[in-house]
This record gives sequence, structure tokens and C-alpha cells, in this order.
Amino acid sequence: MLRAGTVLGAWGVAYALLSQGVEVAILQSGEGGFYADVVQRFHKTLEQQGYALPTLTFVLKGDRTDHDLPRRILERKPKVILAVGTDAALRLKEFYTTLPAEQRIPVVFTLVMDPVQHGLIRSAEESGERFAGAALALNPQKQLRALHDVVPTAQRIGVIYNPNEFVSQGFVNQARRDAERLGMSLVEAHAAQATQFESALQQLQGKIDAFWVIPDAAYRDPRAFQYALEFSRRQRIPILAYADRFVRDGALVGAGIDISEQGALAAEQVIRILEGEPPERLPLLTPRRVLIYYNLAVAQELNISIPEMLINLAEKTYPESKQKREKQEAVR
Repeated sequence: MLRAGTVLGAWGVAYALLSQGVEVAILQSGEGGFYADVVQRFHKTLEQQGYALPTLTFVLKGDRTDHDLPRRILERKPKVILAVGTDAALRLKEFYTTLPAEQRIPVVFTLVMDPVQHGLIRSAEESGERFAGAALALNPQKQLRALHDVVPTAQRIGVIYNPNEFVSQGFVNQARRDAERLGMSLVEAHAAQATQFESALQQLQGKIDAFWVIPDAAYRDPRAFQYALEFSRRQRIPILAYADRFVRDGALVGAGIDISEQGALAAEQVIRILEGEPPERLPLLTPRRVLIYYNLAVAQELNISIPEMLINLAEKTYPESKQKREKQEAVR
């Protein structure tokens, strides 16, 4: 549950910080996957900015030991706590309600959707709390537009989500409005966890032209996407996703953010706090660009022709297209 690591960078500011015993404690909502990518980018960004910070990493396990982790973290007396993921941020938020104000160490969160709705901060303009960070902000319209660009005939979009999660509810509510603007409609089914996906997918059979993987917590379990992938292959329909890893594993198109960038944004907030800015005054940081990914092998299987212009504009294709490879070689 507890690991220790040090990020080494340039001297100067770095040495001064180390001599003061500056330390960042990291609490992750889970092990590996997105969390590891974000933390790696966090460390790299700190190093690039000349900060060498000893870090301690704690991971939520989903059992009784989680309850004691915030107390154990504060016992280490870090200058800042990095919360990676919604569960980690909310665990700390709950614990902070039991502490006097002077004991609440600044928390920088990342990989959190709608932190205002979660009560982590008061507004996007200014935190107003001991929490500040970066939001996992995804635009439904841009994702649907990416699908429409390559499959304009897809009008009925299937989506499965947990109706008990207000973040998923908010995302789907916005998606309904965005879909209507594009001449699409959502066909919805509910699943609170991955084990319910098969029955939820059966409700969509024969009713949809494409399936949409949205940032619902159920997709933390790899079985959820696997069920969706097998369903789409049987139905011969494309999958739209919000991250490149789904495209790599079989979705046709992905439109979303650079997940690892969440680590870079978190590092920016941590540096500002270490340099004296109170977290209460920091604004919420959000992703700076939308990235598009295509799976050309899946496109071929589904007899979908993706225009060369779109392929050239994509962040990445699977497998890598000849055009993009030649363009990268020309740059080098």
C-alpha cells in the first residue's frame, strides 16, 4: 500500500526545497493504468521545472484499510497532498471535515470530473477551499462530432451508465442535448457495475448504430469494455470512446483528452502552492486540447473509409498510418 520514491531534477531551487524537507504525499484511487500515467507525468513535469521532491504514494484498496489512509498521510507531514482520482479526493475531503482548519494540508486533485459538483471547490474561478487542482473535463459534443465525421449515418448512439452517479448523469444530460444538435439520439441502458453490462447491452441490441464508451466509473473494470467490444463485433457497429487506450483495444474512434496531461496540470498547481500561493485562490485547470484517435484496422473491418485529411490530423492511429509515419519521418 505504501511506496516511496524520489524525483531528481536540476539543482538550485530543487536543492533548496529538499533542504527544507518538502514532500508530496500521493493518494491514488487505484493502482496502475491511468493513475500510473498521471503520476509519471506529474513527476516528469516537476523535474522539468527544476523541482526534486521526495514523494510517498498510497493507494486505495477498496477495503477497510482505506479509512485510515488520510490519517497516515497527514502523520507524514507533507507540504502538499496529491489526490489522483475522484475516490481519493473525496476520501480526503471527508476526513478534512473532522480536522481543525490549521491541520488541513493543501490538497491538489486530478482526474476528477466536476469537482464543483463534488464539493471539492466552490467555483472554477477560485477554489475557496484547501483543495485545488485539474478537472477531467470532457465535451460530449466534440466526441459525438468525431464519430459523425467518420460515420455520418450513425444516428442512434447507445450508451450505458450508472444512473446513481451524478457525474455520469450530468454528462449524459449534456450529451442528449448535444446529440440532438447533431441530428443524433441517445439510446440508454443502465449498469451500476461491469457485471451488469451484458444484460444492459442486450437491451440495446438492434436499436443502435454505434456504441459510446463514456467516462463512467464502471469502465474501471476492464470487463465492461470487453463486453462492449464483443457486442459491437457481433452487431458490426463502431465504438466511440473518450481515450486512446480504448481505440488501441478495438474502438473505432476516440475523442478526448491527454489523460497524462492531468499529471502536468497537477504539477503546476503543486508548484504554485509550494511557492506561496494559497490553494483557496487558485483557479481550476482544465485540459488544453482535444485529441483524436482512429483504429484503421477496425475501420477496414467495418468497411468505413476515414478521409486522409482526418487521419493526418489525428493524434495517433492504430496501426500507424503510412501518411502519419512519413510525416513524422519528414519532421525528424
